[in-house]
Parts: sequence; structure tokens; C-alpha cells
Amino acid sequence: MATYGTIHDIDNHLTGLRARRVWEYWRGQAGSAPTPSWDNFKLIDVYQDAPIMLVLDVLSRPGVTDFRYRFVGTTIVQNRWKLEVPDHTGLTFYEVSHQYDFQEVKESYDRCVSAGHPILLQRNFETYDASGTHERLILPLLEASGDVDKLIVVVERLKERKTSRPADPTLF
Repeated sequence: MATYGTIHDIDNHLTGLRARRVWEYWRGQAGSAPTPSWDNFKLIDVYQDAPIMLVLDVLSRPGVTDFRYRFVGTTIVQNRWKLEVPDHTGLTFYEVSHQYDFQEVKESYDRCVSAGHPILLQRNFETYDASGTHERLILPLLEASGDVDKLIVVVERLKERKTSRPADPTLF
């Protein structure tokens, strides 16, 4: 579908209401800086949208950049219910099973880290239990050195068709 990598383009093409709220908060917290720092970005301030968010720590290693999932929102965990490990908090990008080809997502994460600019991906998706369209908003956070040390990712499903649902758990 489409990829956007400038403030202007993201402003003009971001359609998800929840992603828009996080985007506006991120821009406000940046002030005159190119991006906010982790100290300036408070998850509690965007608690309404935290269920569709991820926080990734950037792990720079020789020859490759990996990411550790510091926070995984409850809706994202719920959407991964058919995977062996639906909640991938604490795991790295390379340790996680994904429901579809994540090569483009990984490349976008890497590009966001190297350029220090936000990225918006608008894509069709097809998972084990649903298909539709979603937006993936990738927002960098800077450390004092000026390097990107974390990514805030918002994954908002815009149109969704469920093909199966999780069974209710046995209570007793």
C-alpha cells in the first residue's frame, strides 16, 4: 500500500484515530527537538492507546541491529493468540515468531533507527485469525548522545475481518 517517512507526509496520511493521538503526543513531547527522549515519553500519558503499542529497546550489535520488546500492548498479545508465545515482552526481534513476513517491518525499524525519523506503513495484513488493513506508526526516541535508543510502535487495525476467535478459557 504506502510508506511515509516525513513529518508532513505522516501528518497528511495518518488515518487511525488512536495512532493519531500517539503521533500528536510524540510531536508535542519533542518540543523543538527532532524527537522526544524516553524520559519525555510517558506511557501513562497515552494509556488509552497502550493496548495497540509496542516499546522496543534498540540493541546495537556488530553487523546487526536487534530489538528487545520492552512493552507489548494487550491487544497485540490478544491478536497473537494462536502463536505459541503470544506475549513477546522481554524477547528480541529474532527470538519472536511472527504471523507473517516481517522483513519489511524489520527494515523499517532499522531505517527509523539509522535516520532518526518516524515512519508510517499502511499495509494489508493476513494473520492466522484475521485479515484487513492496518497502520504501523514507528516513532524514534533519542538518548542524550543523539542516538535512537527506543522505538514506539503503534499498530492500529483499520479494517479487520476475523476468520476465527479464541475459545473461552476453562474456568473450573
